[in-house]
Amino acid sequence: IGSTILTTLKMAESRLTIDELNAMGIDVHGKANSIIRSTSAIVSIISSSTLIWMIKRSRSSFTTTYNRILLGMAISDIFMSLGFAHFNFTSPSDVSYYVWNASGNQVTCSVQGFTFFVGACSGVLYSCSLN
Repeated sequence: IGSTILTTLKMAESRLTIDELNAMGIDVHGKANSIIRSTSAIVSIISSSTLIWMIKRSRSSFTTTYNRILLGMAISDIFMSLGFAHFNFTSPSDVSYYVWNASGNQVTCSVQGFTFFVGACSGVLYSCSLN
């Protein structure tokens, strides 16, 4: 545990490249990281979809401003989670030696990045509108 904390502190102190992290034994594009990230994203998509369904079935449905903002936050969370729920298959296949399950191309990688960016930015804006 001590070495893990020390490694984390080293990462926080300096900006290490991915090659340096791999040399330290930290696999940032590995199978376990991809599975955990993608599974969490799928759970988030299901949760946001459930929230949309609950708002739709409520008495006030989408008539109140608060429910509309929550709807927007849930939709933006779905977009952001779609950016993570890909198990690395949208990564370009020419980096398959480096990234687990890479079987996409530059277009799929760009679409995945755009989807995540739209969801992240809109989620922040909807969150700011609640305050």
